[in-house]
Amino acid sequence: MKNKKTTILLGILIIILDQITKILLVKKNITIIPRILNFTYTENIGLAFGIGANNILMIIIVNIVILGIIIKFLKERTAQINCSIIVSLILVLAGGISNLIDRIARGFVVDFIDVNILNFPNFNIADISITIGIMILLIILIKKSLFTKEDI
Repeated sequence: MKNKKTTILLGILIIILDQITKILLVKKNITIIPRILNFTYTENIGLAFGIGANNILMIIIVNIVILGIIIKFLKERTAQINCSIIVSLILVLAGGISNLIDRIARGFVVDFIDVNILNFPNFNIADISITIGIMILLIILIKKSLFTKEDI
């Protein structure tokens, strides 16, 4: 039970941190490391890389369905899956919820982390959480498929 409370707390902290940073950086551009890292306010009306722009209602519906599937899976299977998978899903869930809050409240997601050396679209803390969660899950799945025959 302690691990469950810890992972839920982790998810809540990610949502709070993401929302606070978005509020603090609204309409601001801040140079952190010149020509390398900036906080550059951006409004993303689509999904990753702006995919699905101008279809906010469909994005919200898809987002809610995916989050619902993750929540249902966690409720039904928490006892059968290992802690790493739970943490990875909580990271995805927290990031998804925080970006959903933006979509519903603002009509877009606030992105602000601008890594100039990567020539990559701006992103936010929720995006980082989702990416790390998916990477952990992929590593676990690849490891299990390569090294064991047991079910996840």
